[in-house]
Amino acid sequence: MSKQIVFFGSSPFSTIVLEKVLGSRFQVIGVITTEDKPVGRGLKITPNPVKVLAQKNNIPVYDSITPLPPLNLRGGGPQDGGDIGLVAAYGQIIKQETLDKFNGQIYNIHPSLLPKYRGPSPLQEQVLDGIVETGVTIIQLDALLDHGPIVAVAHDKISPDDTTETLGNRLFEKGANLFLNLLNTKHRTPNIQNEADASFTKKLTRQDGFVPWEQFQPEKLDRQFRAFYNWPGIWTTTPNGQRLKLIAIKPEILVQLEGKTVQHWPIQN
Repeated sequence: MSKQIVFFGSSPFSTIVLEKVLGSRFQVIGVITTEDKPVGRGLKITPNPVKVLAQKNNIPVYDSITPLPPLNLRGGGPQDGGDIGLVAAYGQIIKQETLDKFNGQIYNIHPSLLPKYRGPSPLQEQVLDGIVETGVTIIQLDALLDHGPIVAVAHDKISPDDTTETLGNRLFEKGANLFLNLLNTKHRTPNIQNEADASFTKKLTRQDGFVPWEQFQPEKLDRQFRAFYNWPGIWTTTPNGQRLKLIAIKPEILVQLEGKTVQHWPIQN
């Protein structure tokens, strides 16, 4: 009997994983995502890309996890035909009552080498820290934040040109392949995470991209620009109160002042 998967996700990174699973021999019986949100200057209510992809493939979509949607889950673990939950960039905490519905068989694709960089912004923080060795980890979820036992790891490297977007695209694709290989493995031995090595990231806000005017030196902003591309972006306020946004950094700096590109600043090496 083919394994059935319930997918949890809400970001463009999630669609990378969902597309891989849809192209496999496993069946996605439901997608749980977040509610439609206002987008753009017109604040038009818009579904996220996960919902769009699921509807295109005629998969039932649910905008909330509370209460758990009527998915007709099959009991038991993955080795005896039970259904599996897969989480990829979902952005919500999954509570114990939901974990129990899957007999604990919910797996999360996390874009770091856990227990390092737990939390909501592992991609950004790794680029900011300038680390080179990275990877993607699949854990069996428990009720704590990115805390569950590790079932698979794949290693990667962060290049000097990686942005959060390019790094995330690569790691989530690698994580999707890792997960599918995992489903084909008869025996898996989870490894408990070492809490002594754990580190945590925070939820980013638009203010995290602000750089004071006196510190707005483009040649020194490389990591920040790559980490916060394309949100929240790097910006400042000029002494006369105008908002200045950094919109490119290589091979030259382009700045945007009140919505218009007004100046080119070549990088000084």
